[in-house]
Amino acid sequence: MTGVRAITSRRRRAAADAATIDSVSLAPLLASLEPHLPPEIIAPAAVARMRRAAGLLFPASGIGFEARLAGDPSEVDLYLRVMPQDGSAAILGGWHRRHPLAPALAADPYWQRLARLSRLLWAADDALLKPFVNRIGIEVDSTDLDGACARPSIAFFDLPNAAGPNGAGLVRTMTDIVLPLALERCLGNLQRRRIGATVAALASVGRLRHVGAALRRPDPAIRLVFAVPLDRIAECLARLGFGARVKPIGDAASSIGGDLTEIALQIDVAETLGPRVGVEFHASRADAWAGLLKRMTACRLCTPERAMALASWQQAPAELQRPQGMAPYASDIPNDTDRLREGLPVRLLSHAKLSFPPDGNLEAKIYLYAGFVWRRTGAPAETA
Repeated sequence: MTGVRAITSRRRRAAADAATIDSVSLAPLLASLEPHLPPEIIAPAAVARMRRAAGLLFPASGIGFEARLAGDPSEVDLYLRVMPQDGSAAILGGWHRRHPLAPALAADPYWQRLARLSRLLWAADDALLKPFVNRIGIEVDSTDLDGACARPSIAFFDLPNAAGPNGAGLVRTMTDIVLPLALERCLGNLQRRRIGATVAALASVGRLRHVGAALRRPDPAIRLVFAVPLDRIAECLARLGFGARVKPIGDAASSIGGDLTEIALQIDVAETLGPRVGVEFHASRADAWAGLLKRMTACRLCTPERAMALASWQQAPAELQRPQGMAPYASDIPNDTDRLREGLPVRLLSHAKLSFPPDGNLEAKIYLYAGFVWRRTGAPAETA
């Protein structure tokens, strides 16, 4: 019971401290990104919808946008990275000493689930579940941005690198504890076994990186995301029994991926696998991104205008390109609410994704990301 008392005590202290200040929000961070959001990818209507929601959402040092590479640019989903290192987990969980969660979010049953889970994962240094989840990625669908408050649509759990017996224990922890807490329901035995069998089938080829669960969507499937070599995607699908779909998916992924090596395979697991399969393409350099977008444009998965617009998104602030680099900066969300507006965003393209439904009509998406840092208090002044 010592851990429970410690968590309760920290929450009481945090509530007492936070009661004396105004709640901070995501709004100033989103505002700093608005001038750089390419309208060909993220339409003004989508920006306006996110702006309305941001006033109640809590700040995070990582913000992302899921957009279509071909299709309606007003359908854009918002992403928040929640982790203990920057303080966002403490805000969500209610134990941050300065920043309370907005009352509308604190009263919402979906946010309450994630708040409880955040406390169980990270509020105590020796929490039982802490070794099993590094971060939570919260996706808010465009349709869930409206209303009294934006509501979380999907939760993605970023996992540590675990293999062998540790990997099996990690999977059981996810299926038997973490996911039921997020969904407020137990997974069926057949689905649990199917998840375990899927991870085991790919254990020698890929590493399980993320586990995703839909909080508000009707789809009961759990999404497993594996890091795999590009040239072994077809092998992975064959191991999982995708039959006649193996070759077309493998050929398309190879054609689009080119010489990329950072690939992830998404598999949805309910009582059966699929039917949708996703392939993520990650590139770490501007020239690699240019090549990827060129290949996607050639396959009519992206328009030339959108490919060109994405090139302007990737940029680091000039302050971070000086000799001191990142040394004077940190991702900790400031206690001083005025300093929140001073965050410097590093703008990146996270990944592109191809979705392969059974009917063969491919869908392509792009994921824009911004990681914020703030100058450390007491850091020496920069010289020109």
